[in-house]
Amino acid sequence: MAKRYSTSTVRSDGGIVPWLAAEGPLAYSPENPPESNYFFQYSWLMPSVYRDKRHYYFGKPSSLSRGDFGWGIEPFVDFWSKARAGAVAPIYVVMGGKYDGGFAAPIACYRYQTGWDNRDMYLLIQHGSYLDFDVAEQPLIKDGLLMLFRGVGRKQKFCWRTLEDLSPNQDRILQRYFDAHERAFSDAVVSFQVAHALVCRCETGFLQCELCWTDVAREVGLDREQGPLARLLKSVPRQSFTLVQRMAEGKFGPNYVRCTTPINNVRITSFFAGECEVTVIDPRKVEIRTQRLGKSTYACERRSGGSLT
Repeated sequence: MAKRYSTSTVRSDGGIVPWLAAEGPLAYSPENPPESNYFFQYSWLMPSVYRDKRHYYFGKPSSLSRGDFGWGIEPFVDFWSKARAGAVAPIYVVMGGKYDGGFAAPIACYRYQTGWDNRDMYLLIQHGSYLDFDVAEQPLIKDGLLMLFRGVGRKQKFCWRTLEDLSPNQDRILQRYFDAHERAFSDAVVSFQVAHALVCRCETGFLQCELCWTDVAREVGLDREQGPLARLLKSVPRQSFTLVQRMAEGKFGPNYVRCTTPINNVRITSFFAGECEVTVIDPRKVEIRTQRLGKSTYACERRSGGSLT
């Protein structure tokens, strides 16, 4: 089935928007919300992403015609209802693209209140993918930083390679890696598939993720690069972090590592599984906030009351 609308996310000046498109009906945003819920039905907007013809509001099997929306889309329905009422506040709206030796991801962050108790929430938006979480989970967002957590089971050490003093050839490989990200973010359909192809699980069985990171890497020639740096960079998009500490402690713990990275250095993933996960773009911009044991080795924290033994 052909696409009804453009899903190119690249503006005329080369900047990459965090919305479903840079222009046309899908270029809606919380400041300019669509009048119709039709534009939240992804199987009409991005039909090649799905295996069947069910309704997929906000990318999930669901319906807005029932009181019970199903599949956890209520927060997004609520957010856009508040956006139409002017009751959401932009925190960051960042255009993406290559810059001096690196790449910035397009992403938007909004704050709003929800629920009977008017909980303060953040919502991240990136090419049709969403993550929502309590404001208290991310106290550094106001400084442009996300706190990342990685559960490591019972391991006591965590390794994260630092990229320092790169040779000209290594820098060329790094730039090709950023080319792959630029390609992956240049179209909302490609971006959505790449984001979720790496986390295929029961929650994503309805997706047709035939286009994945490996295909994008092949398009720009990254797949042909060899050596330790190339292998490292090819693995980075497969390494997930959660934005919620209790997820790292409970589901993937008890031991975990705490990091920070700029808000425009992440790709939203695991959107459907509820684990509030992202992957990082530039590994140089991940700062480990735990004790450093060696050049690339760090001590792990542990769940409160847990044991490292």
